[in-house]
Amino acid sequence: MQHESKRRTYAVLLALAALALMATIYMTSGERAQLTPVEYVVREVLAPVQTGLFRAVSWVNTVGRNLAGLRFSVRENHILKRELAELTAENVYLEEQRLENIRLRKLLNFEERIPHKTLAAEVIARDPGNWLNTVTVNKGTAHGVQKDMAVVSCEGLLGRVATTSRNTANSLLIIDPRSAVGGVVQRNRSLVLVEGDPGTPGMCLVKCLAMESDLMVGDKVLSSGLGGIYPKGLIIGEIVELIPGKYGVGSAARLKPAADFARLEEALIILEPSSSPDTRKPFEEAHEP
Repeated sequence: MQHESKRRTYAVLLALAALALMATIYMTSGERAQLTPVEYVVREVLAPVQTGLFRAVSWVNTVGRNLAGLRFSVRENHILKRELAELTAENVYLEEQRLENIRLRKLLNFEERIPHKTLAAEVIARDPGNWLNTVTVNKGTAHGVQKDMAVVSCEGLLGRVATTSRNTANSLLIIDPRSAVGGVVQRNRSLVLVEGDPGTPGMCLVKCLAMESDLMVGDKVLSSGLGGIYPKGLIIGEIVELIPGKYGVGSAARLKPAADFARLEEALIILEPSSSPDTRKPFEEAHEP
């Protein structure tokens, strides 16, 4: 009986609580000027909890947005870096093409002005032991190249073909001490011998063939055409220093080549022999600026 009485009591209390809750909801559902005591107590109790929860949720949302933004920024940064690298590589390629076109136009213009049949070639290798003295070009016997053919650029005389293979040729440059070129001083037509300077890499020595020869700083030296290898009138370089002889006579000099061997990338191989005696003037005109 006691258990039955307790159950009835609980049921009555539960019903009363439900009625009270419904009454509270009904009473507070409309617009009111102030809160009920129950609402006031509940709000005061829950306010700190609500504030903490709101701040926690806001912090989580902020962190989430920041992480998402960071991931996007990192991804976007990688994309931008890749695009920048691609643009840089493209600009380098385009600049290289532009410079190559300039060089080839100069070479073509020079080729059209000289009086011999020539063959354009590209420098593909240098001798590691003689970086400035010998070069290999991508033309050989299959293209008509033979030993001792002259090699020139639009700047001046480069050297001669030393050895050949089917598709390549090794050229001995005029700055190599093994090289010797017959030359003529443009100012007074004195005959000289131009050799590679063993003591000053990249330079040449000018030796007079006559005791009364007169050399001056600034003299231009051209190929004389003597010897049957180099055509007459090719510019070799300019005298930059006099080397006094035994009695103080300027019988020798140091010459700076007209061609820039350190930056040599293309060349012309003269395919015809240099026996023609009237080639000086066309060659000199071809080297005029």
